[in-house]
Amino acid sequence: MAAALLLGMFKLAAGRLDLEKLASLASDPALHAPTLVLPLGVGASDSPDDTPVVFMHGMGDDGGNPGMQSLAKTVTARYPRKYAVALRVADGMASILEPMDRQLAEFVAAVRADPRLAHGFDAVGLSQGNLIVRAYVERYVNDPPVRRLVSVCGPQEGIGTCPNNPVYELICPLWKLDKYGAGIAFSGYWKGVTDRAAYLAHNAFLPDINNERAVKNETYRANMRRLEEYVLIEAEWDTMLVPRETSQHGFWPWGAEYGRLVPLEKSEGYAGDWIGLRSLSEAGRLRKLLFKGDHLRFSSEWWAEHVLPVFA
Repeated sequence: MAAALLLGMFKLAAGRLDLEKLASLASDPALHAPTLVLPLGVGASDSPDDTPVVFMHGMGDDGGNPGMQSLAKTVTARYPRKYAVALRVADGMASILEPMDRQLAEFVAAVRADPRLAHGFDAVGLSQGNLIVRAYVERYVNDPPVRRLVSVCGPQEGIGTCPNNPVYELICPLWKLDKYGAGIAFSGYWKGVTDRAAYLAHNAFLPDINNERAVKNETYRANMRRLEEYVLIEAEWDTMLVPRETSQHGFWPWGAEYGRLVPLEKSEGYAGDWIGLRSLSEAGRLRKLLFKGDHLRFSSEWWAEHVLPVFA
C-alpha cells in the first residue's frame, strides 16, 4: 500500500513539473560551459600528437552551445593537427530528465559512429558529463580507448544535497519523493551518507562505476589503470557541487552529512584501489588542479595554461 501511494504521489508531481519553465532555466548561459578564446600570445603548436579530443557537456548544456563549441575550438586552434568535437548527446532537457545509463548509451553510440575516433581519443567531461565519460571507460571495454581523461568539476563521488540552483530547485521536489528511483539524471549520482545500505541497494549508477559494492568488478579497475593520465579539476568556490571536493573524489564520511571531509587519499576506495586511482597516483598519472571560481567558471587564460598542455 505504501509503495502504491508513493508511486501515485510521484506521478502526480511529475505531471505538475513545468517543463517549459525548466527548459527556460536550462537555457541560461550562466549554467553552461564558458565561452573561451585563446589568449593573445598563445598560438598554434607544432606538436605531432594528433589524438582527437572529445568533449561531453554537463546538465542543462548542449554540445552545440557556444561554450562547448568554443572549448573544442581552443584545442584545434592550439593544436592544428587534432580533431576536436563536442558531442551532441543528451542535449538540453534530455541531460536533466534522462537517466544516466540512457545518456551513457547515447555517448557510446556517438563515439562509435565517428570514424575519426576509431583509434582512440582524449576526453574532457564537464560536470555531470564526467560520469558519462568515466562510465564509458570502465564499462565499455574502453573501446575505442580513452588515452587521457580530464574531469572538470565532476561529481565523481556524488552530490550530497540539492544544489542552490534554479534548475535543481524546480526538479528537487520531484526527486525528493524517490531520491534513487526518480528516473532523472540526478538520481544516478545522489549519495545520502546517512544511509549507506540504501545507497548501495537503490542507486543503480554511481555505486557501480565507483566499484563500491562488495563484489568488485576487476574490468572497471583494469580499464581505469590503462589511462595515460587522469586529471581532476576542482572549482575553489563551487556552489553547484556539495561537497565541492567530490570533483577530486573526496566526500563526507558515512553517517555524517556535512561531516569532516574525507579526501581521496584517505578513502576506502583509494586504499582498496577499487577503480585504480591508487595505481594511477603511484604511477604519477593522476593529477589534481584547482581554479579560483564557481562551477565551470574558469578563464581562457587558466584553460590555456593548465588544461590545453594536457593534449600536447
